[in-house]
Amino acid sequence: MSKIKLIASLLMFSILLGVTSAVKNKTRIIEKKIYKTDRRILIIEKDLHETELDYFYLSSPKNLSAKIEDLSFVEYIPMDFSRIYLNYLDFVDSQKKISILKTKNEKKIQK
Repeated sequence: MSKIKLIASLLMFSILLGVTSAVKNKTRIIEKKIYKTDRRILIIEKDLHETELDYFYLSSPKNLSAKIEDLSFVEYIPMDFSRIYLNYLDFVDSQKKISILKTKNEKKIQK
């Protein structure tokens, strides 16, 4: 009877020891994945903070007014609605419709 109890307790101890090590290995793998994910999140957050800093600097009123003063000599002309394309295919279609006429002088120059 005592041998059966001894064998049963050793068997139970071995099973629990195996289960414990399996659970420990799985949690270690999960912790590594969490660590890697946290590192990626930290990198992305750092990039976000740097981007926000750039945005706040570039859109500051002082910086914008300086840029406007630098560009004030440029004379802008509003664009016709016929020159605004909603997508690339519309642009390609309109380019195919445009014909280019060459004069005789231009043909001689190209040769």
